[in-house]
Amino acid sequence: MATSTLGAAWLVDESDKLNKKKPKRIVKHKKKAWRVTSNVEDVERFLESKRLDERLGAPLEERPSDSLFVVDTKTEADKPVKSEPTKKRKIKEIGPLRCYAILTPNSAVTDPLKKRNRVRRPEERGDPLLRKIMEERRANGKIPTRFLQSMKHHQENVEALAKKKKPERLRTTFDFDLWGDAGDSLMIGDKKVSALDLSDELKTYTMEKMGKRIYSRPPTMFKKTTGLKPVEYPHPGTSYNPTYQDHQALLKEAYNLETKEMKEEVRTRRRLGPMLKKIPVQRKEEDWWSEMTQGLGDDEEPAKEEEEEVPCVRPTKPKTRKQKIRAKALKWQDMRRKKLKEAKKRLLEFDRLRSIRREIRKSEELTAKRIEIRKKEKEAKMFKPAMLGRHKYVSPPIEVNLSEEITGTLRGLKTEGHVLIDRYKSMQRRNIIEPRIRQTVVFKYKHKVFTKRSHSEPKGLKVGNRDKDKTPVQ
Repeated sequence: MATSTLGAAWLVDESDKLNKKKPKRIVKHKKKAWRVTSNVEDVERFLESKRLDERLGAPLEERPSDSLFVVDTKTEADKPVKSEPTKKRKIKEIGPLRCYAILTPNSAVTDPLKKRNRVRRPEERGDPLLRKIMEERRANGKIPTRFLQSMKHHQENVEALAKKKKPERLRTTFDFDLWGDAGDSLMIGDKKVSALDLSDELKTYTMEKMGKRIYSRPPTMFKKTTGLKPVEYPHPGTSYNPTYQDHQALLKEAYNLETKEMKEEVRTRRRLGPMLKKIPVQRKEEDWWSEMTQGLGDDEEPAKEEEEEVPCVRPTKPKTRKQKIRAKALKWQDMRRKKLKEAKKRLLEFDRLRSIRREIRKSEELTAKRIEIRKKEKEAKMFKPAMLGRHKYVSPPIEVNLSEEITGTLRGLKTEGHVLIDRYKSMQRRNIIEPRIRQTVVFKYKHKVFTKRSHSEPKGLKVGNRDKDKTPVQ
């Protein structure tokens, strides 16, 4: 009985050993392994609490209550009033700068040559005897003429410089409204910043970064570019139950538009007909052959054209003195005749003052008519799309239902057109966006050409040396 019990216990211990995982063998002689395997959170927590107690002086449970709590028994009147300090802190005086220390002499020995590298003053230059004579003359009121002339020129230069207009410098700061009248100041949104004693550049920079600056806007920004309405009323004939007259009027508009397009297509085909005519292949080859063989079968030399006889031109003889005098007299006579003609014309203009007034009045009326016509054209232009790009505005086709397609009920209505296309065309018509054409970009890449290794020539070997060396090509 005892033997069976011991055997069962031995089997349980063996099964536990088999089920228990073997601990992973880790190298522990490196610092990296210590960080991975060891858990020192409780030690760190204990040390941190010890450091906190050291900073505070002692643990809270060990400190007395007097060090933690104070009983305030004094009244407000008993508390001393803090007085302002009378002594002011002395400002440290700034001594000599260190950057100039290299210029100070380091030696205490005096320079034997005191006038070394010294520039003489104006009164020390020149002959002392002459200087003495000049001083005596100046004391007596005798000044040399050259000095008087120099003083006069100096005074003239000073007056000319005062009268001279200062050159205009290029503007670097724009502290006014570019789009408004001259002298309009720049508006800044924040009153606190504008009240500060700062430069205009700094105020502008501050407002830009704070996002409170009010920028000036051009007056054309608030003008309308078109006279069309954002949403135009549709034609009464497009209704789901229109009257007979409205529907026929819409059909007539669509018919006129379609007829115009067909006429334009016929005109284009008539003009491009000869260019688009198909030529048979056989005739094309014959024409090509005749063009290529032009002039090859002509062996005969072309006949020489007879040279035209050029008439002999004799050199002009110079004019004689008599001829020159006569030509000059004729020239003066012609000039005198023209002057007399102009004088007569001026005298006649006094008699035709009425007709001149009439011509001026007619020209003024014509100018007024032209101004009125231009004004009407400008107003009419506001109701047409402008040329904003290289593509012209193409109006959409008229949305119309035929007579057999009208059902008379909104449920059975056959819809025409699209809302998004209608809004897009409306923006183009009102000059908000430019007319565009969808572009299909096709990328064509260059074919990459490379030589296969099986077809390439081995490097380092030449064809001429193969027979001599008799080395196999690998």
